[in-house]
Amino acid sequence: MQNIIRNDALFIELSQVLNPMDIFIVDIRRGEQRDTIRVVVTITTKEHRAGIEECAKAHRIIRPRLSVLEDNRDIDLEVSTPGLQRSFNDLYEFSLFTGRRCRIYDLHRSAWVEGIIVREGDGEVVLEQAQIEDTSDLIEEYRIPYGQIHKAKLAYAWEDMK
Repeated sequence: MQNIIRNDALFIELSQVLNPMDIFIVDIRRGEQRDTIRVVVTITTKEHRAGIEECAKAHRIIRPRLSVLEDNRDIDLEVSTPGLQRSFNDLYEFSLFTGRRCRIYDLHRSAWVEGIIVREGDGEVVLEQAQIEDTSDLIEEYRIPYGQIHKAKLAYAWEDMK
């Protein structure tokens, strides 16, 4: 897994205007095609699952900023939510989804581990009430060093829906 999004100039610029409104960028992609700049931004909130209102609000805030940054070029902007089973692209995403269920493929065990993200940092991710694929054991606290994470994604369980 990567750990680079926090250094992206566009991520930094747009986070400065969205974070004070409790809207956080999960992922940002920028591409050029002829005279058009295409920007895809995935957002979330900490208090609840982001919806259409947050997407519309972020779009209204981001669009003028992008227009200035891109010297009034034609901009195609898409703002969306991460979805129920989003695949993580960056280690940064663990900090955004603290308290949410996820599945991590642990290279050390060669298996998926599912649990609720308690915290991220100090070179590891900590899951609570973790269960290793094809076992019935429930591990109260499971630590996975960054180097052992092959891939990760949000997991969906009816029990977690509020």
